Amino acid sequence: MEFILKNYSCSLCSNEETKLLLTKQGFSIVKCSYCGFVYVNPRVENMQLASIYKHSYFKNMGYGYVGYEQEKRLRIKNFERWLKDAGTYVPVTNPLFSLDVGCAAGYCMELMNTKGWTAKGLELDEEMCEYLQLSGYDISKSSIEDFESENLYSVITLFDVIEHIPDIDKVFSKLNDLLTKDGVIIMVTPDHNSFQRKLLGKRWFQYKPIEHIHYFDRNSLKAFADRNGLQVIYQNNCGQYADIQFLVNRLSYYHFNFLAKLLKTVFRILKLKDKYVYTDTGSLFVVLKKK
Repeated sequence: MEFILKNYSCSLCSNEETKLLLTKQGFSIVKCSYCGFVYVNPRVENMQLASIYKHSYFKNMGYGYVGYEQEKRLRIKNFERWLKDAGTYVPVTNPLFSLDVGCAAGYCMELMNTKGWTAKGLELDEEMCEYLQLSGYDISKSSIEDFESENLYSVITLFDVIEHIPDIDKVFSKLNDLLTKDGVIIMVTPDHNSFQRKLLGKRWFQYKPIEHIHYFDRNSLKAFADRNGLQVIYQNNCGQYADIQFLVNRLSYYHFNFLAKLLKTVFRILKLKDKYVYTDTGSLFVVLKKK
């Protein structure tokens, strides 16, 4: 696909003066000279950006995911952990309506339903939406910005979503509108201030400038929340579960081919092929509520 690129001002402070941090895949990742927010500029134009999520985003070699559903057990473990980590802040109410923004294959919604919650999902990928609808899930093929609902939600999740969205303020404002008085928003997003990013530099796997257009840290995420009537009540480092194939793929991505082969051999000798571990991947886990 040939991309249409356009310059955009800083989403946090609206200024246009930037400092180049690095280039990747032909895109410039820059830092705002005024507030320090990190973003891609120029980037894929908004209309075209929205279109890349509509078809086969979860089966795409150039961007998106390859083998999303093949990593089902790991993704379910991730969602189980993240919902558990936020459990202290989830209101006790019956019925409890929940909204999973960017629900992909519905794994998080499935967990929500097993908790007795009434789960709704938003997903732009048309093939995934059709599959989920046929499987009986309550799905809307809508962005969060355009979503309209008669319900308010006690839990809204955005797991690896906010970094994809052009108009961050519009989304935070919409989340506030959709949230019950005592409800919570649970987010996971790459942390640009993480140790992993500092260690790996340009090779940090979260630098995916076609679709990851904004790079948050604790301060910038808090700033967007504050000015849209939300407050951060909990934040921490975050990771995900990984098995041998996941680890080998990541090491190969970073061109640590010798380590990838060595690890694969060790796992085979120790018969750990089906085991998995939780590892910090340089993401940020955040829980927000209304002010």
